[in-house]
Amino acid sequence: MSEIHYRTCHLCETMCGISIEHEGGKILSIKGDPKHVLSKGEICPKPIGLQDIHIDPDRLHKPMKKVNGKFIEISWNEAFNETTSKLAAIQRKYGNNAVATYQGRSTAHNIGALLTVHPLRQVANTQNTYTGSTVDQQPHNFVWYFMLGHQFMATVPNIDQTDYFLLLGSNPKVSNGAMMSTGANPHKKFVGIQERGGKVVLIDPRRTESAEFCDEHHFIKPSTDALFLIGLIKTIFSKGLAKKGRLGPHIKNWEKIQPALSNFDLPTIAKVTGISQHDIERIACEFATSKTAVCYGRTGLSMQKFGGLCNWLMMVINLITANFDEPGGMMFPTTAIDTFTAIEGARGSYDTYRSRVSNRPEFAMELPVAVLAEEIMTPGKGKIRGLVAIAGNGALSMPNGKLFEEALGQLDFMVAVDPYINETTRHADIILPPVGPFEKSHYDLFYHTYDTINWAAYNPRLFKPEKPGYTDFEIIGEIVRRWAVKKASNPLKKLKVRLLGALSKFITVEFILAMGLRFGPYGSGINPFKKGLTLNILKENPHGVFLGKPKRILPEGLFTNDKKIDAAPQLILADLPRLKARWFEGVAGYNEEEYDLLIISRLTERTLGWLHHSQRLVKGPPTCTLFVNPHDAKNRKLKEGDMACITSAVGSIEVPVVITDNVMPGVICLPHAWGHTRKGTRQRVANAHPGASLNDITDHNVMDELTGNAVVHGVPVKLEKIRKKIQA
Repeated sequence: MSEIHYRTCHLCETMCGISIEHEGGKILSIKGDPKHVLSKGEICPKPIGLQDIHIDPDRLHKPMKKVNGKFIEISWNEAFNETTSKLAAIQRKYGNNAVATYQGRSTAHNIGALLTVHPLRQVANTQNTYTGSTVDQQPHNFVWYFMLGHQFMATVPNIDQTDYFLLLGSNPKVSNGAMMSTGANPHKKFVGIQERGGKVVLIDPRRTESAEFCDEHHFIKPSTDALFLIGLIKTIFSKGLAKKGRLGPHIKNWEKIQPALSNFDLPTIAKVTGISQHDIERIACEFATSKTAVCYGRTGLSMQKFGGLCNWLMMVINLITANFDEPGGMMFPTTAIDTFTAIEGARGSYDTYRSRVSNRPEFAMELPVAVLAEEIMTPGKGKIRGLVAIAGNGALSMPNGKLFEEALGQLDFMVAVDPYINETTRHADIILPPVGPFEKSHYDLFYHTYDTINWAAYNPRLFKPEKPGYTDFEIIGEIVRRWAVKKASNPLKKLKVRLLGALSKFITVEFILAMGLRFGPYGSGINPFKKGLTLNILKENPHGVFLGKPKRILPEGLFTNDKKIDAAPQLILADLPRLKARWFEGVAGYNEEEYDLLIISRLTERTLGWLHHSQRLVKGPPTCTLFVNPHDAKNRKLKEGDMACITSAVGSIEVPVVITDNVMPGVICLPHAWGHTRKGTRQRVANAHPGASLNDITDHNVMDELTGNAVVHGVPVKLEKIRKKIQA
């Protein structure tokens, strides 16, 4: 007889509830959980693909070692011993910085992997720490750190109460609300805004799937969003609509905002962005006079050359209209586990050291991932010779992925914690595969920081893994313990490390969760008589526990030393001349006649890089297609279905063309996370169209100079017709 297992989907920060029907160790169906406290039965198509991942014959179950260019199975003990011996030997010979760690974005969706981040960094003791954050979200964290005092103090739109929603560079209909966890189908929230008399305005170079649910959509030239936002701010001040509101006494450097933007005039802003001055002024006035309003943007703004400025300017707009930490504006969730103070050093840091080759400053003890390849390939003291790669496919997700692959081939040793042989892990010496997603417990430790309501849920594992299968927490924990012993400098220290390691084996994910909940905002703390949220309560409520609507938390919740919001951090203001030079003075940095188009990326509703092993999600016609405006297609004699070559400063790719006026002239658009064309990968991309990797043409030399984030949107390219047939 079948049973039902309730779970929160871990594929993105949307955190939808799913209902899994299973019998005899087999999954029969995956549907939305109608009782889930957040999503209430709504799901996107992607969770059903988890069933395919669970049974995928290409998913690894045992450690793999490369011998004479081929992978063979080895024992776990041998894998752990060889891994830690090689890492320790490299550091003894070349120094701690000769080993780097890289953790992909999916680490944040996996509590076991997430809880090992700090211990791994401690034992590695290297300045060469890299994560996927510097590809898609660093500008957010950077601005939160300098304005609010903590890099994870996420501002989240109070979409359930707002009256005016200004949306830039985000497509919630497909992304389901990045950094805005509403459950699947957040576009329905747009309808709710309209039904209560409000308005939704979308600014994007593409008329996205979300545009259908918005009152207005305006095309904007890629990488000019900061100018549009400046136009709004200047209008709000010039018309006397700026107001400090309740937080006025707790804001500093307010007086620096207007002077800093004085060199940007509205007529030029309108000309460059492609949005009329009339519309800029009208939107600004509507926003500022609305009862409540929120300005929100995501990857379109953070993954571009001026990502830091864009995110600061969005914060300023919410601040100067008194929509900051107010119902209907930008608010802050109160998570069940206090992730702000739980991890030492999580608050953030800046420029305490720099990268060896390009002299890039660290942020939050991380270097930009765009410099990782050069740190491996450039000879000299401090050259990276060993790499620990966890849950990331950098060959497809990093800028100039082919260069990164070339760099991996120059390492002395690489270990990957990953369940697949993919474009990146094929370069590893050892692969350590964790158990599947249904074979471990789940709690969204990190992504609750993006909640639009306060809630929590815990899910025990559904299936027992094949013995001796290990979770990410257990695998990385064992690496940390053995590596620490091998790095110990004398017998006494080795003994101490062994004892601490033996004790750490008794600390489980569930124990950490229980303690985090007990001493969190809703827990009982040390009071034995107080009733509070516990792990047992979450176990008894598989659909999740509602903990209330967001409440005001400022100024008490600020992490700045003076408990004030810095409205205009000097470091950020110093980046404004770069914006002016690019768009007002025409300093492009490339040949605009040769590279006459700008490319942007997009998500597709049924696919995600982690799910390209799912037959039911990737079957059918190709989705890795290039959107081209009819005007640009005509100039290049392109027709629907033609194959075209996109060329940038670092490479070229071939893609099939779709002609559509949903992208503005001068802009082309391609999905990311495709490009499964590398030899030697042990994955069965289940359709006949492996696609092309956008990151084979993104330039590792170009990044947001302020934050170090990679540039994916607005990359200058040229487009040429090559043949008329989509590859079968």
